[in-house]
Amino acid sequence: MIRCATVLAASLMMGLTVFVQDKKGPLAELPSKPGPHVEKIKAMGDNEWLNLGVPAADPKWGKARGSSWGAKALILAPDKRGAFLFGEGVHAYVKPDGHIMDDLWFYDINTHAWICLYPGMNTKTFTQRVKDQQLLIDENGQLIDKKKQPIPLHTLAHAWGYLTYDSDRKKFTFLSWNGTGNQIPRYFLGGEMQMDEGLKLLEEELKDKKKLVYSPWFYDVASDKFERSLANNSMAINAGGFPQFHYLPSKKQFFAVGSDTVAIYDPAKNQWSDAKPKGPSPKGYDACGCYDSKRSQFYRNDGDDSKDEGLMAYDIESNSWSHLKPTGTAPPPANTNAAFYEYDARLDIVVAIHFKGKSPGIFVYNPKTNSWTDPIPFPADGPKFHFAANTFFDRELNAFFCHVAGDSSDNGVMWVYRYKK
Repeated sequence: MIRCATVLAASLMMGLTVFVQDKKGPLAELPSKPGPHVEKIKAMGDNEWLNLGVPAADPKWGKARGSSWGAKALILAPDKRGAFLFGEGVHAYVKPDGHIMDDLWFYDINTHAWICLYPGMNTKTFTQRVKDQQLLIDENGQLIDKKKQPIPLHTLAHAWGYLTYDSDRKKFTFLSWNGTGNQIPRYFLGGEMQMDEGLKLLEEELKDKKKLVYSPWFYDVASDKFERSLANNSMAINAGGFPQFHYLPSKKQFFAVGSDTVAIYDPAKNQWSDAKPKGPSPKGYDACGCYDSKRSQFYRNDGDDSKDEGLMAYDIESNSWSHLKPTGTAPPPANTNAAFYEYDARLDIVVAIHFKGKSPGIFVYNPKTNSWTDPIPFPADGPKFHFAANTFFDRELNAFFCHVAGDSSDNGVMWVYRYKK
């Protein structure tokens, strides 16, 4: 260490440029070495469930909590062999340590462990941090910290389908439930009374700011920082249709596809556009769905108040919605608190896990025949779901990972399901 300090001092005296290695983020060393449980997953047969037990806790922040209204609250990052978990649960919930559940976690598949990337806003220190200018409003109306990093305070009341992963730029990405503007939402904000003085100070800074349009939110894996920038256009996102949010590597674009919205964000241009699709747009809201990479279309099931429309599809190339009217036993209407949908490109099918409702079980849609197969009930000795488990599908292991936990509770157990080997 003495020798390094001597070299550094000598370099500075000689006028040489010295590069100090950047601090590595918590995911820098991933993927981890696979543990023995990975072989158990690989050995699973058809229609089999496996209980992996409770994931190991983060050494400092403990365990991630269950999030209702978030079947897709877990988002796979295949290059890191794990998934991001984001989205609040019980309205206005504050964790015992004083932090809000606007926290960000990562589930490491290979070690079956949680990594806390951001513990959430600390309600106990919030007002003092505002007074000390550690939290402030920038010239565009964005909440930032003293390092000018955007801070995602209560950006999502729940995860719904608002999360995705930019596999090209290696960034976890999400929409804000209150649109793309600059505001401090108090709607179901945990710790609101305790933070009220600080919130009023920030709101005073905001009152003369114009409402501007922003990019989606990003968490950059390499820098371990949140990012959000002004968009290069004035079109705002209408999130009233509870859109599915997807990054499509083939298009290098993000798609927000909902009953009121088909909006496209181009990160290269930092610009939103309105697709203005043709055809019969969906009538319901908060519906489940997924993206079919073979046909370049999004599926959307019956959501709340959907008038039994059945399965619909938005086709990118024709920019149109259509009713598919498949044959077979269709699953019941479901929202993001009840079901998870995923397209399996290997088998060219959609696997729909309906955790709750009138007919819980596994439903499979075949796009080639436009038909549903007979549903598969859950096993008696399988997981017991409080609501839709926070779920992701890992193509490498050909397995669905389901974080089964109480709403905002840290009693989660990870179950794994394989439909077909």
